[in-house]
Amino acid sequence: MSVAYAIENAPLEHRATGPASPPRSARPPIAPGCAGCAHVPACQAGGYGKEELAGLRCIVERVGMLRDGEYLYRPRTPFRALYAVQAGMAKTVTVDRAGRERVLAFHLPGEWFGLDAICLGYHDNAAIALGRARFCRFPFDTLRTLATRQPEIQTHLLHAMSRQIHQRQLSGSDYSAEERMAAFLIDLLDRRATLGLAPDHLPLPMSRADIGNHLHLATETVSRLLARFRDAGLIRIERPGLEVLDAKGLRVIGEYLLQ
Repeated sequence: MSVAYAIENAPLEHRATGPASPPRSARPPIAPGCAGCAHVPACQAGGYGKEELAGLRCIVERVGMLRDGEYLYRPRTPFRALYAVQAGMAKTVTVDRAGRERVLAFHLPGEWFGLDAICLGYHDNAAIALGRARFCRFPFDTLRTLATRQPEIQTHLLHAMSRQIHQRQLSGSDYSAEERMAAFLIDLLDRRATLGLAPDHLPLPMSRADIGNHLHLATETVSRLLARFRDAGLIRIERPGLEVLDAKGLRVIGEYLLQ
């Protein structure tokens, strides 16, 4: 289903008229929530600095600071907005009837999430802060109106959806544990590089259990693989993350998942 179709056919309670997008000749002011934000370069690298997406800066709202483990939203929360990480990281998880979590994805500064709720009208998963985190909130009513006037925003959302689908494929159980772990690390590395963040350092505020849950691996397997990569000279384990010493070597291990 395309983003354009989803937006046009969103539940009626999300259909609203809003302010017209700013003239292309005018440069919108930086939103109050963006002033002084250390991650403005990441957002610009992610596309928010483009003239055709400038309207996004006019509708963004700030949420947080949230502490580690606090919920941005929970399952069955009515869908009202899309979100992006402003600072820190977040995870999205599903929760079964027994209360067990399944980690769907980890989100970096500048990355959108919550798009899967557009067609449902509510969130069927939860978004949880990893460490201390702040978020950008894009009210869907206003975003939908803006997107009808600036079609480039629909393309931007489509790319975000595509990226999330690709990320979920990296946790596929048809590949070896070593391939999944290497692809996971390289994917994080590549996403950070795209956002203009440090290309060789990987903050890992999530637990080893969270990583294992996401990749369908036991926590002990995650620790063992990281130790193996360390002993092979591929990474240096730090707190609370790691330094990638040989990205090419990791990429070779996870090449089939990264294609």
